[in-house]
Amino acid sequence: MKIFKRMAIVAIVLLAVYIFGGTWLLRSLAATETYPEDSFLNIVKTKKALVIVAHDDDAIGCAGTVAMLAKKGWDIHMVCFYSTVWRPEDNPVRKKEVKQMIDIQHLSGVDMINFNIHRAGFKKEFWMPVPYTQFDTDMKTDSLKTLIGQAIDKYQPTVIFTLDDVIGGYGHPEHVLVSRCVTTACRERKTVPGFTVQRIYQVVFPPSQTELTIGHNPAYITAKKVYKATGMPVPNVQVNIYDNAEQKKNVMTAYVSQQRNIRKVLPWYNWCPYWVYFKINPNEYFRTILI
Repeated sequence: MKIFKRMAIVAIVLLAVYIFGGTWLLRSLAATETYPEDSFLNIVKTKKALVIVAHDDDAIGCAGTVAMLAKKGWDIHMVCFYSTVWRPEDNPVRKKEVKQMIDIQHLSGVDMINFNIHRAGFKKEFWMPVPYTQFDTDMKTDSLKTLIGQAIDKYQPTVIFTLDDVIGGYGHPEHVLVSRCVTTACRERKTVPGFTVQRIYQVVFPPSQTELTIGHNPAYITAKKVYKATGMPVPNVQVNIYDNAEQKKNVMTAYVSQQRNIRKVLPWYNWCPYWVYFKINPNEYFRTILI
């Protein structure tokens, strides 16, 4: 009997250490900054949004906000790209994961476009930063802008969600180029009758959180030098997504093939119940651009 009591005490102590230690660790990685709560999404009359990202899992940064909008009746589509050159064996897996993501977030649909953003013959690590001046040489800028412009014309969104156009999260040049093409395509269409986009929401992290989570990432370190940036652009709004935290975590776990990368950006999420993790990290952050 004494043995069982001791085992129970040990188990309770270990559980307490796990809970309090884990909570302390999560809080140590949480953002210390706060920003104004977004109000624009609550007053939009035409509830149509378009998520445009280089790769399907890039949309995780706005998954909670997108789930929230879908619950409120928004019509939401997503556009992303996949490659027949870089790791083509991953494509069937990624497409299956995207189908799960659609169901979880109740999206209207996803266009996965077969388009190699980098030019044929590019032999460097395609995820490593290159100067802006090399974008047209290394990547198919004009064709990409055309495809993005066609998607905007097709879906006529009021709001577009994408990554930032300065450093692309952690430095991936495809992230940066897609976001730049979104901004350019919108500005070129701004004066066209019937153009619908009012704001672009670029997913960003607060500086404190960025440095704590990906500050050691080689691509990110290189990107700050190559792009002459201190990091991602600073957010100007935040959205509390706690009520949609379960869906966000389900989206994150649906990308089984991408867990290594996801855990770098959102460490320890897989060890915690969603209601604990997102109690400590309840916000998604955006840099909004008026069109």
